[in-house]
Amino acid sequence: MKSILLYLIILTVAASMALPFAQISSAAQVEVRHTIVAATGDPAPTGGNYLPGSFSNVSLNASSEVTFDASVGPPFTTGVFVGDGTTTSTVALGSNPSLGAVSNPFITPNGDIVFDVNFSNPFTSNGKTIVPLAQDGDPAPGGGNVIPTQHVVNDHGVIAYGAIITDSAATQGIFRTDGTQSVAIARDDVSPPTGGTFTLLDNLSINERGQVAFFSEMTDGSADFGVFRGEGSDLTPIFVTNQPAPGGATFSDFGNPVINRHGQVASDASLTNSASREGIFVGDGTNVVAIALEGQAAPKGGIYRDPSGRVTFPLTKLNDRGEVLFAAVLTGGTSSRGVFRGDGEHTTTIALAGTNAPGTTGTFASFRNFKLLNDGRVVFIASLTLGVGGVNSSNNLGIWTGTSDDDLQLVARTGDVIGGKVLTSFPSLGNTFDVNENGVVWVGNFGPARAVVLSRILGSSE
Repeated sequence: MKSILLYLIILTVAASMALPFAQISSAAQVEVRHTIVAATGDPAPTGGNYLPGSFSNVSLNASSEVTFDASVGPPFTTGVFVGDGTTTSTVALGSNPSLGAVSNPFITPNGDIVFDVNFSNPFTSNGKTIVPLAQDGDPAPGGGNVIPTQHVVNDHGVIAYGAIITDSAATQGIFRTDGTQSVAIARDDVSPPTGGTFTLLDNLSINERGQVAFFSEMTDGSADFGVFRGEGSDLTPIFVTNQPAPGGATFSDFGNPVINRHGQVASDASLTNSASREGIFVGDGTNVVAIALEGQAAPKGGIYRDPSGRVTFPLTKLNDRGEVLFAAVLTGGTSSRGVFRGDGEHTTTIALAGTNAPGTTGTFASFRNFKLLNDGRVVFIASLTLGVGGVNSSNNLGIWTGTSDDDLQLVARTGDVIGGKVLTSFPSLGNTFDVNENGVVWVGNFGPARAVVLSRILGSSE
């Protein structure tokens, strides 16, 4: 009886949502076309409907194809789908006896989709066949067998994955595979270049050349922590404990590394022997560039510093031009936090708390869900200051894009009416936000319903 009641509620929500294919809205005289790719209550391609709680992960490619995961029913199952707002097809269903729960899809430029089965085993689909990339019990390059724990994927569909290793002297490792050929990037039974033993291998990032950056903890060598880049044949130290940092400081610990097409790696780092406790750096194994340092002056007032003593730089993104997008806590100025893009020589302000949020009469309060493109464009979700410029809890969230605070454009805002229904919030969990040069795909809540929306900025309206 409960399942029948739930199904009736879903159909009611679907009827009330009635989202159209597309709608053009105007924000600050900028036209944005919103295309509804999928919505809870809509029929799924293989029967049943998309259920509440769907759309935890979305991914967009240059052909404006969007892949997403969903719960569907009746009968209940999980699924991975791909659509463009006109047609939708099924990539994989959890009810397939040879699979299991399917989720977390990523789409490559040529339309191949990599996704998780049972939350840890990555598979790939070309739309015709589904092939496992790494499964429990697969042979580990270098000996033993793997139990995959995490993975990252590049635009060629090649993955780097962390794994527990069984039946071996090694207990953990990082591997790269395209489903045909697998190589070991790092294993804890192979010494790092700094000597000693790896005790932790984590926080993976992979580029288009298959180079993998990762964070590590080590013992009995010359460094306790490090960020390395591996290609299968050797490991290159990018940042390690006790290494001199630009400006005379010394590296002591590191955050999550990100790698670009050229093998440059960006990471935040803790420092000693310096007036700055931390900073953001880009390295290639030979040279290191400081992007931002705690205590350094921000471009439009104040300094990079969290007065509470917590992390000053909570986020780092890197593009192929060597530019780093970072968020920073500020003190000593008119803004308490901001978003910036820098390359070590020039730093550009993207947005500042307390300043006007374009397309609204309100001001920015905080920022999250950042993306950085190779042309320097940034897309992010921000909250607005309650009580300023008519902002209240029904219209205080939005998505903005631009290359600086001079050209930011509003993409969507809570309180907007899209398809006859009011956008009420953006989910904070999952990978519910992606972007490329052609558009932004995002997940929004419309009261009790939820939808995957593809937004394209068309240009200035007359």
